[in-house]
Amino acid sequence: PKSALVPPKFFMASSGFMKWMSLALLIAQTLGFGMTLRYTRLCPGPRFSDLTAVICSEFVKLVASCAMIVAESGTNGLAQSLRHMLCEEQRSTALMGIPGVIYAAQNYLYFLGGSNLSVTMYQVAKQTAIPATAVISVVCLGKHVDAGRWIALLVLTAGVAIVTLHGDTVVSGNLTVGLSCVLVASVCSAFASVFTEAMIKSERCTIWERNLQLSVFGTLSGCICLGTNGMACFEPDVFFSGYGWQVWALVFIQSLGGLLTATVLKYADSVMKCVAKATAVVAAATLSRVVFSEGPSLDTMQFQVGTIAVVFGATAYSLGFNKLRSRFCLKSEEQDARQNAGAIKVSAEVIGTSLDHGEDTTEMTVLVEDCDKEGGSLERDEHATEMSLSVTASTQV
Repeated sequence: PKSALVPPKFFMASSGFMKWMSLALLIAQTLGFGMTLRYTRLCPGPRFSDLTAVICSEFVKLVASCAMIVAESGTNGLAQSLRHMLCEEQRSTALMGIPGVIYAAQNYLYFLGGSNLSVTMYQVAKQTAIPATAVISVVCLGKHVDAGRWIALLVLTAGVAIVTLHGDTVVSGNLTVGLSCVLVASVCSAFASVFTEAMIKSERCTIWERNLQLSVFGTLSGCICLGTNGMACFEPDVFFSGYGWQVWALVFIQSLGGLLTATVLKYADSVMKCVAKATAVVAAATLSRVVFSEGPSLDTMQFQVGTIAVVFGATAYSLGFNKLRSRFCLKSEEQDARQNAGAIKVSAEVIGTSLDHGEDTTEMTVLVEDCDKEGGSLERDEHATEMSLSVTASTQV
């Protein structure tokens, strides 16, 4: 029956809803992480270890992934998932160790970088993950990136360079260490995101099983690195030194980011993940200056031009120049198309009533072709853009 072949509209809408909801939550989580991290570093008292915070966040993500599997499939579902990953998908599970370890290293570098930079500088520098992700997607997945999107990436990169040109102001930290850590972490994030996107969309394991695999490898790699400093580091008084409610809040926000990232990679792609985080730049710049009184001054031409370039580059890459043009010029183009169609209709009537042969048919054909060019350009541009986005969103292992 037809109803069995056509999926219900609810499920078709829920996929789009999940896409934009996960992107919105990822923006809020990105901004919240930067603000909370900076707040914990500015609070008086002993400093917590970045590595132990990464281990805790990965462990929380592990527990959350198990809880989601149980919520969806019950306790037996968790046992079946473990058997499926360990007995039927050994190779796939082992491969997830690559992004799992890289994500753990990336999180540690982000912690270290955020401790030495203002929230504004930290968020802006992280946008280098977008061009890195695009390049790796082209090289590893064979994705097509058109000329307009490459221009958008150049604009975004130039914006980051402009904002960071003169460094931070009124910030306690090492700018060189902070920027170096964030830039290296961005490259790690790009590779891990592309790899994870391909693994998640292979559909050999569910999204929560992939999250579980990532968190297991992340927790183990963090514990191994911590263990190189001696087993005394695992004693509670040492491991949780400097922990307060602010640090635990930071750990949970970071864990939420891992879960949201996997959700975005499932319903969108790795570039959309970076674009969503880029939109947090403006909010981070304002809050950093208002709350902490640090970071680049908001009223300077350098910061304004650089921020506009970053936001525009991120948006243009996400939508593409054709879709941006159609969004802003939609009404004017529709009006022009209607006017042209009306003029051509009148011309056709005149030709039809006055002449009946050769040249007139040719002239009318030309006019109709002009009508197609004028009136159909918007539809073709939109269709071409949708096809480009569809190709960009598709992946194969």
